[in-house]
Amino acid sequence: MREDSIVKRLERMPVPILPTMVGAITLANFMKGFGYEWIRHITLWSAAVVWLFYLGKMILYPRVCKKEYENTILRSLYAGFAMIMMGVGAYVYAYSPVFGKGLWAAGIVIQACHIICFTYKSIGKGFAWDTFMPSWFVTYNGIMVSTVVGGVMNEPLLGKIIVYYGIGIYLVLIPFMVYRLVKKPVNPAYFHTQAVVLAPCSLCVTSYINYIDEINMILLVFLYVCVLLSCLFIILKLPEFFSFDFYPGYAGMTFPMAIGTVASGKMAGVLGTMGYEKAGSIITQITGLQFYITAMIIGYVLLKFLSMLIKRKSV
Repeated sequence: MREDSIVKRLERMPVPILPTMVGAITLANFMKGFGYEWIRHITLWSAAVVWLFYLGKMILYPRVCKKEYENTILRSLYAGFAMIMMGVGAYVYAYSPVFGKGLWAAGIVIQACHIICFTYKSIGKGFAWDTFMPSWFVTYNGIMVSTVVGGVMNEPLLGKIIVYYGIGIYLVLIPFMVYRLVKKPVNPAYFHTQAVVLAPCSLCVTSYINYIDEINMILLVFLYVCVLLSCLFIILKLPEFFSFDFYPGYAGMTFPMAIGTVASGKMAGVLGTMGYEKAGSIITQITGLQFYITAMIIGYVLLKFLSMLIKRKSV
């Protein structure tokens, strides 16, 4: 006899599915630029369903969620819940501006509260090098998803505050993170979260271009060099990443690669507009390579999560 209700499956729903869906949303929005509207619609509706399922998990299994939130790495990934709200809110805005903007704004508020709570639990109550991993950027820089997708919200002041906060927190944390990755051993259970190092600098580049009118090219180039170095770091580590049997931690590669692709596309556009056609052309080709790798990674991870969802247990 085989029995495994949807409600019981919610209990086992892995936290990393949240940032994975943020990565899928980011890639789908990027593909919209090529006219692939269907992919965007399918992805955003799927993300909304995943968000509702996770909301159901929080309501039905609060003790499970509380236990997850006590784990520093999983706690950092819980930011994906609010990030999905921002992405879906921007999508819904085209059909219902009030509801869409409300969802987007609620995501920002929830993320801000999460940042405060995360800081208290992860630093205020005791810091540990072992759990200080790039996944922390999902919490601290994840709020910048609002400035990646929120141009239609017409909130320039709020957007600029978030952009400068995001750049500031990245510049503060990244030296310590590099030191940690170089000098401290990485727990195999957290291995794939190393890929998240690409996310914050990519969010900074994309959001800076979206919201800042008078661009400081020295700052922008510096941030984009960080994107290239972080992307190279991930590519060199791909053989190690895929040497593991699949587990939810693979999600660590999804959103960073997607937002890295968007950042390169944005950078290519800026360089082309400013008259640096050759440099812009090179970055465009890099964008294509990033997109190619990203699509494979996100597709693989989503298919694995789907197989986990539909798999039934024998009772």
